[in-house]
Amino acid sequence: MCFRNFTKWSRWAGLVVVVAISTLLPCRFSQDRGVVPGMAYGQVDGGYARWAQSPILDKFVDSLTPVCNSSAPVFSSLGYCIPIAQPVTSDSTGKYYNIGIVDYTQQMHSQLYDQNSNDLHPTKLRGYVDQNPNAQPTYTTDGGVTSSVAPSYLGPIIVAQHDTPAIVTYENLLTAPFFLPVDTTYMGLTVMGMAQSPNRTAVHLHGGFTPWISDGTPFQWFTASGDTMQPNVRGPSYVQVPGMSDPGAGKWTAYYTNDQSARFMFYHDHAVGTTRLNVYAGMAAGYLITDSQEQSLYGTVLPNNAANNGGLGIPLIIQDKTFVPSSGDITANDPSWNDNPDWGTQGDLWLAHVYKANQDDSGTPDPKGRWDNGKWVYPPVQDPLPKPSISGVAEANMDTPVVNGVAYPYLQVAPRRYRFRILNAANDRHVNLQLYYEGNTPITTSPLPSGQTYVGDADLTRPGPPILQIGNEGGFLPVPVEMNNPPTQWGGVPTSTTMPTPYTLWMAPAERADIVIDFSNIPTGTRLILYNDAPSPAPMGDPRLDYYTGDLDQTASGGAPATLPGKGPNTRTIMEFRVVGTGGETIDYPTFVTDMTNALATIYPATQPPAIVPPGTFVSTRDTKVGGYANQIKSLNEDFDDYGRLKQNLGTFAQHLNNQGINVSGFAYVDPPTEIATKGQTQVWTIANNTGDVHPIHFHLVNVQVVARTDWANNPVPVDPNELGWKETVRMLPGTNTTVAMKFSLPTVPFITPSSIRLLDPTMAESSVNRWHNFGSEYVWHCHMLEHEEHDMMRVIEVYQTSISPENFLLLQQ
Repeated sequence: MCFRNFTKWSRWAGLVVVVAISTLLPCRFSQDRGVVPGMAYGQVDGGYARWAQSPILDKFVDSLTPVCNSSAPVFSSLGYCIPIAQPVTSDSTGKYYNIGIVDYTQQMHSQLYDQNSNDLHPTKLRGYVDQNPNAQPTYTTDGGVTSSVAPSYLGPIIVAQHDTPAIVTYENLLTAPFFLPVDTTYMGLTVMGMAQSPNRTAVHLHGGFTPWISDGTPFQWFTASGDTMQPNVRGPSYVQVPGMSDPGAGKWTAYYTNDQSARFMFYHDHAVGTTRLNVYAGMAAGYLITDSQEQSLYGTVLPNNAANNGGLGIPLIIQDKTFVPSSGDITANDPSWNDNPDWGTQGDLWLAHVYKANQDDSGTPDPKGRWDNGKWVYPPVQDPLPKPSISGVAEANMDTPVVNGVAYPYLQVAPRRYRFRILNAANDRHVNLQLYYEGNTPITTSPLPSGQTYVGDADLTRPGPPILQIGNEGGFLPVPVEMNNPPTQWGGVPTSTTMPTPYTLWMAPAERADIVIDFSNIPTGTRLILYNDAPSPAPMGDPRLDYYTGDLDQTASGGAPATLPGKGPNTRTIMEFRVVGTGGETIDYPTFVTDMTNALATIYPATQPPAIVPPGTFVSTRDTKVGGYANQIKSLNEDFDDYGRLKQNLGTFAQHLNNQGINVSGFAYVDPPTEIATKGQTQVWTIANNTGDVHPIHFHLVNVQVVARTDWANNPVPVDPNELGWKETVRMLPGTNTTVAMKFSLPTVPFITPSSIRLLDPTMAESSVNRWHNFGSEYVWHCHMLEHEEHDMMRVIEVYQTSISPENFLLLQQ
C-alpha cells in the first residue's frame, strides 16, 4: 500500500492545498497479491513466477573472508582475503592510488557448481582492483584485459588518515557484455534514441566530504578505452581535478580530502541507469578513515590484536544475492532468462528482469504478481506504454545472505572482545540483527556434548552476548548503545515515545554500525547465529521474501518451496560465530561499558561538531521554524511511470498533475532543482514519507542531525539512541515526518573548483524547457534502496559560494 495525495499538507502553517484524492490507494504489493477470493484464474503469463530461487546450499561450511592484514595474509577456506589498497606514491600533497574496474570471477560458496559438471563454478562479478604492481601477481580478466593484480570481492579497502588526502585514479576496464539484465528504458541508457553503453561507471565515496567534481554523481560516468559501444566517452558532469594532468583514456581521478573524523565509509558505483546493477554485481568496497583520537583507544577499550586488524576491526559487509539455479529450475520459473546468452548460468548472479504485475494488461489478476499494474489502479495511468521485455523492478530482495562475499559464512572467534564494522550493502533489503546461541539436537546448553549436532538455526530462547554499538556512519556516538540484552525480534516501526524499541540493530541499506561484542565469557565450542528477521520490503513485508526453516511452501504464489533445516535459501541466518579455545582475555563487562562510556564522552566532542538543534526538540507538524531555522518541507512519494510500473520520487509540498490526472508531490531527478544552499548555510528539512515503505535517505556532502520524528497526528516518534550522533543515511518511516538539520560546508581544496554546468536533462536535446543550468557544486540526495534510487528517487542539491542567482550568472565559476 502507499499513502497518496493526503491533505496533510494543510497542517503546515495554514497552507491549504486542494487535492483530487485524499484516501489510501492500493499501489504496491499487498497480502492478497492482487488475488480476489472466489475468482477463477487462468494461467496468467503462462503460470511463470518470473522469479528464481537459489540452489539449495548447506549453511556455515565456508569461512568468512578476512582482511589481508599482513605480508603473509590469512585466507578464507575458499582461498580469498580482502586486500588493503597500496598507494603507488605518497608525498606532502597526499597518497596516490590506481584502482581498476574489471569483470572477474570468485567462488562465493563451495557448493556452487557448474551446470554441466561437478566442477566448482566461480560467480561472475565486477569490481575494483588495486593496480599497484607490488600488490599481487598479474591475472587476466574474463574480458581478456591483463591487470597488475588480482581482484577480490569488496576490495581493495582504502585505509586513509585524517587530513591526508587520497588521490585515486580509477580506470574503467569493462569491455565484455554485461552479465546482468539491462533495462534500456531507464534514464541514461538511451539518449535521443541511441543505445548507450551499460559498462559506464561513476565512483562515489559514500559518506565522503568531497568536492563535487570528485563526488561521483550519476552524470560523472566514463567508459573504457576499449568499450565496444562508446570507447572513452565521458559523461556531461565529468571533470578532472584542476591542476592535475588528464589521467588518460578510460580514466577518472578523484580527490578525497579525508577532512573527517574516524569512520567507516565505502565507495561504490553511481552511474546513471546502472547503479543498482553494478553494485549488485560487486562494485562496492570499504573505505576507512582513522585518526589519533581513535588510535588512542587501541589496546584499552578497543582490542588491537591481529584478529581485530590492529584495532581497525573486522568488516562485516552484508548483502543478499540470488544465484542462478539449475537449468531445469530456471526454465520452470523464469524461462526468458535463457534467452540472453550474456547472462549467467548456474551459480552466477540472478536478478529480476520482468515487471511481474499483480494484473496483466487485460486486468486479470495474477496470483504470482508482485507489483501493481498502473493500468489497473484507480485512477489508472492514461495510455501506458507496453512494458519492456527486460525491465527494472520496484525492489530486488534476494534469497541468500552474503557476508564479505561468502554465502552463509562462519567466523572463528577466541573468547575475547571483537570490534566489527558492519555495513548493510544490500540493494534493497533491511536487516534487524540479533545474536543467539545456535540450536542443537537434542537442545541442550552450548557447547555441545559428544554425539549432538548443531541445527544451523538460532535458538530464539537463548540470547547471545550483548551488542555494544559505539559508532555509525558519521563516526563515534556520544554514548555507547547496548543492544541484544535481550534481543528484540521485529515488531514493526515505533509509533510512540512510550513504545519499547521494536527491533534490535535495525540497519537499512547503506547504514553502518561500529560494534563491540565480548565473547570472553562464552564457552569454547559454542556456536552463535547472527540472526535477521526484518521484513522485506520494510515494514509490511512480502512473505515470499522471508526465507526461514519452517516456512511454508509458497510456489503457488510464485515463491519458494519450504526451506529445509540447515539449508538455504534462508534470509534469517546471516552467519555463524564459532568460539574456539585460544587467544582469550578476561573482561568484566560492566566495567568495560563504563570505560567505553567515559572514552566516548571525551572523544565525541573532540571529533564531532555540536548539535545544530538542541537534542530532544519536539517538531510539530505546524512548526515553520526549528531551532531558529526555517523548516523546509520535503516529501517521499510513489507514482507510476509511463509504462505503468511503480516508481518512487522525492519532492517538496509543491504539486503537479501526473499521468493519472491527479496531483502528486514528487519530481524527477532531471526536473529543475528545489534543494539549493549557499556555502556555510544551515538548513532544517522536515521530510514527510507519503509511501508505505521505510526509505533510507542518503545525503551527499553533508552529515545530518536527526532532530525529531512526528506522526501525522502530531505525536512524537522516538529517535533511536544510535541515531543521536551524526548520520548521512536516515530511515524515513511511513506516515511520519522526519526532521533533519545540516550545514552545507564545502571542503577546502588546493585548487579552484569549477561550477557544474550542463543541461537539466543531458539525455535529451536542448530546448526551451531543457535548458543549460549552473548547478554550482552539484550533489544529490536519494533513497539508498537502489531500485528506488534508479527509478527515480533522487534529486540534485546545489551549493553555491554566494547567494547570486545561478540563472543570472550561468557561467559563474566558483
